[in-house]
Amino acid sequence: MNDSPRFSSAVRSMLQLKQEVQLFLRCTVRDGSRASFWFDYWTELGPLHLLFGTSGPRSLRIPLTATVSQAVSNGHWNLPPACSEIAETLQIILSTMPVPSAANSGDVYLWRNQSGGFGPSFSSRVTWERIRDHSPLVDWYKVVWFKEEIPRCSFLSWTAFLGRLPTRDRLISWGLSVQPGCVLCSVADESISHLFFHCSFAAATWTRFCGRYMATPPASLAAIVQLCHQMQGPQAPLAVAVLKLLSQVIIYSLWRERNGRIFQGMSSTQEAFFRVVDRAMRDRLLSLSRTTASTPSPSLLELYFWFISPYS
Repeated sequence: MNDSPRFSSAVRSMLQLKQEVQLFLRCTVRDGSRASFWFDYWTELGPLHLLFGTSGPRSLRIPLTATVSQAVSNGHWNLPPACSEIAETLQIILSTMPVPSAANSGDVYLWRNQSGGFGPSFSSRVTWERIRDHSPLVDWYKVVWFKEEIPRCSFLSWTAFLGRLPTRDRLISWGLSVQPGCVLCSVADESISHLFFHCSFAAATWTRFCGRYMATPPASLAAIVQLCHQMQGPQAPLAVAVLKLLSQVIIYSLWRERNGRIFQGMSSTQEAFFRVVDRAMRDRLLSLSRTTASTPSPSLLELYFWFISPYS
């Protein structure tokens, strides 16, 4: 067997994952033909292989691959005399349980539900909420994830909010030898805040799309969040959706422009870049249905035309 630290770590991780899954899964034995005697959680002792160890199959004379029905003979539990306290405890527990019978229906697996009990249906949401490490909610999550989003743009915005984009300042912090300058303006060093807001190319883009609901260009990701939270008026929810989409499209397009200049040697003029953003906005908003509100409201595309778009 490979005894390297990496191999041992992988084995421990698999065993830990298996044990975590067993905390969420129970088996109700009926005919015993499906439930694993050693690996399923079918008694209150938990998975028996964890209790008896590698010597279990030999001491109980039950193969490691056996089902619960294979521990039954002529309508009775078929186990050898107990040779240990653990084996004696198991036999006491089995004496209180119905003996599996072929006349019964099949074994049933139960998943832990939201209340902490067990039920026949599996919910990935409930299971995920129980196994994940909960962290405090961030105030920007609704600016990243919303129903009008474009997935590729939301993903990039999410990465930007987390500070995980491989901008040149991060690459240098990792020890890579790269030029620090911004390829869009060649004036300052590239960082998330500079690339998306302080760069003259980016600032001109935001300015071009300023309107009634965004009077001045935002100076940071936090400023976009604050602007969305402060927006007031009967049409504010729709305008917020447009501004969130617009901010994501601009950030995504700036990142693509940056990569195009670095990796392909291709660059867009400021006017051509404006039209790339505008086209992406129009295409997405055209694909969305009108609001279902009871009172007449403009569509998202109309709001974009009236208050934001420079091409009305």
